[in-house]
Formats: sequence, C-alpha cells, structure tokens
Amino acid sequence: MSQQQTTLTLRDKRQQEFAQVWLDDEDRVGILNLCPRFGKIYTTINILEQLPSNTRILLAYPDLKIKASWEADFETRGYSNDNITYTTHLSIKKYVDEQFDLIILDEIHLLSEAQIEATKYLMEKANCDVLGLTGTLSGDTEATLLEELHMPILATYSIEQAINEGVIVDYQITVVHVPLDTKQLIQYKTKIKTEKAQFDAYGWVISKLQREGKDAMFMRLARMRVIQSSVAKLNKTKQLLAKHADERILVFCGVTAIADRLGIPSYHSKSTEKDIFNDFAEGKGNHLAVVKIGNTGVTYKPLNRVIINYFDSNAENLAQKINRCMAMEYNTPDKKAQIYIVCTNEEVEIKWLQKALEFFDETKIRYI
Repeated sequence: MSQQQTTLTLRDKRQQEFAQVWLDDEDRVGILNLCPRFGKIYTTINILEQLPSNTRILLAYPDLKIKASWEADFETRGYSNDNITYTTHLSIKKYVDEQFDLIILDEIHLLSEAQIEATKYLMEKANCDVLGLTGTLSGDTEATLLEELHMPILATYSIEQAINEGVIVDYQITVVHVPLDTKQLIQYKTKIKTEKAQFDAYGWVISKLQREGKDAMFMRLARMRVIQSSVAKLNKTKQLLAKHADERILVFCGVTAIADRLGIPSYHSKSTEKDIFNDFAEGKGNHLAVVKIGNTGVTYKPLNRVIINYFDSNAENLAQKINRCMAMEYNTPDKKAQIYIVCTNEEVEIKWLQKALEFFDETKIRYI
C-alpha cells in the first residue's frame, strides 16, 4: 500500500472515530479538539450524515472564508441540507430567539466574551445539541468554555499524534532574533526618534505608571504597535524572502503598512485586488503577505514556508499561523514544514513568544 493510501485511510478512520465520540456522548454538547489540517469539516460531515436530513443547524464561524470551506466540502462530500443557517461569530446574537436542533461552533476558541454570552443565551433557549470545533485550545480558553458554556473536551487529536501517524507533516520552527533599529528616524506624533528609542520611552512610562498603581494598558498597546511596525523586523523578513525567492511563502504581518512594504503581493482589509488571496491559496504565485486573515480554515496548495513577522502572546493564534503549511503533500511525503518567526530581542516580545509556543515541541524549535 502506498504512503498516500495509508495516510488517507488512517485520516478517514480517525475522522470517523472522532465523529462517533460526539455521537455517543450522552448530552451531545462538547468540543472536538482536532489539530489544524486534520479535517474537522469532514469529521463534522460524518456526524451530520448520521442525523436526520432535515436537522435544523446553525453553523457559526469566524469569517466568510471559512464559510466557503464548509460549502466546498459539503459539495465534495455530497452533503445537502436546506435547513443550515450560516452565521459569523459576530452575528450569533441575531439568532438567540430561534430554534435549532444543532449548533456548530467552528474555531470555538475565537469566540469573544460577548459572543460567548450570546452563545450561552442561544444554548439555553434552543436546548439543542452543540458541537464545538477547534485545533488550538489553550488551557485558559478550555476552562472558560467549560465554565461559561458547560462544553467539555470530548476528544483530542494532538499535533504530535497527527505527525506520528503521517496525517500532517513534521515541522521545524526557527526563531530569528533581531534588535530594534537604532538608526532610522521615524515620526512618532510630535517627536522624531528611532524605533528603539520610542520603545524604551514607552517602557519608561509603563514602569512609572505601574509604580504609581495606575493603568498602563494604553501605553502597552502603544509599545506593541512599535513592534508591529518595526523597521528591523521588516528588513529581516525581506532578507528571508530574498533567500527563498523561488519557494511558496506566506507571511503573517501585524499591520497593513508592513505587509505593503515587503515588496511582494499583500492582502488585507484595504486591498483592492480581491483575487490575490484566492489565487495564492490555489497555488498561484510564490509569496503573499496577509494581515489578520488566512490564519484559520484555509488550505494553501502547496505551501513550503511560513514567516511570522508579528505575533502576540496568544498561543492559539500563533499555532494557527504555524499550521498553515503542515498539510500533508503526498508527492513529497518527507516534507518538513519550515516556519520562521521574526522576534526582537526585547524581553516583552520574548515573553510573548514563550507563552505563544506552548503547543509545540521544544526540541523542534531553534533560535538564531
């Protein structure tokens, strides 16, 4: 049996197994924590095929690109149900007075506090089955969902198990440290400074506010924006792109100004060429920079490397970015996903990174 046949068979088997776990649950209210690139939609279709064809379903997702993935997989698998109501997480509140037989919460870890409250009210009113789907669930989020929505984890399929079973590829994370720039002068409101000087100035104010027992959140956000827009990180990202000019690379940025200055196609909320993102996902072009999109629910065909120009301390967000290039490519079964994370040598960002890497094997992370 070929590597492709073995992997496909095992993937199908696991998808059936996890579907059955939810179906066998007495309450049918719980979360399937299945690693990214595994096939959560197919697992869900396995569930839906065991339910009445007229089941009233509310399907909630973070953004419309994920909706498109559901519709495409429904078509591929031949699943049809005219009683599916599609909604973003943001619009769950619009359906709190309607009745459903099943609520599906895709990427449930991304629900905000307000969206959790709307979901809680909906669940109480509808009194129906609820399926939560995620591939990256931190301990804090797991505790919140259990406490607020009474949704336990029914099954877990970890990144490491998926790698060991050949369902997704192995990975290598390379953290590239770079000091903030101390030469280029930048206009910060009324003052002109280097990014390093501005970062340190914010740090001084934050320390002062903390000593005085005052709220420093606004200053922390301002300091974070210095890192998001870092010239040093921009230049290092350009170097990495030049080094791998002929490979398919997706770059995650924190702000549109950085994405637009990398010298490669970029896609974000301000983009006018809307086909750029879909073309890249379908395998056209070598490089693409994105901002606040493309983390979840999209498969890129194929993808050799990911560069993360900006990250925060949220482990779930970082894991989703990293897993974008871990789908198994059967023509290259020995492929290892290569992920670069560009990080300053500032203590605050290093701490963010340490927290954000909680899902990953330390032995597969190197620092340069």
